[in-house]
Order: sequence, then C-alpha cells, then structure tokens
Amino acid sequence: MTSLTYDNLLGAPELGVMLVLEAAIDVAIVALAAAHPELRDDAQYVTVPAAESALDVIDCARALGVLLKRYRLALALPSEHSGDWPF
Repeated sequence: MTSLTYDNLLGAPELGVMLVLEAAIDVAIVALAAAHPELRDDAQYVTVPAAESALDVIDCARALGVLLKRYRLALALPSEHSGDWPF
C-alpha cells in the first residue's frame, strides 16, 4: 500500500479514494477467505453456492486491484500533454 501525502493529492486527488479502495479490497479478500475455508488453495472443489459467489467476488476484487495499480502506474508515467499548451 502506498502512503498518501499532500503533494500526491495535489497532483492526483483521486489517489485518496483509491488508497481506501485498495485497503477495502485487501480486507474483503481476507474476510471472505476466513468465512469460507473451503476456498483454500488445496481445496479440490468448491460446491457451496455462497463459497462460489465469494470466489467470484475475490476474483473481481483482485482484478480491480490490478486495474488500480495500472492506473497508479499510468499517473507516474510522463504525459504527452505535460508540457506547454499547444496553442
């Protein structure tokens, strides 16, 4: 998890909410895994409907985490519009 600074928020205010969302994703994944021990890596099959749904939520949460990291990386890259105005 990245620490948040005033300067970070000046450059990209959305980082504040993204930091909270990343923390919520981490907690949700751990909580769902704790609630459904049948989701362990060594489990053969997941057949309980709630566990199957939990697994879907975990997959989506992980995918969202990847997208947030990709967005954060895109913010760190130099922008083609970061120079002077073209007019």
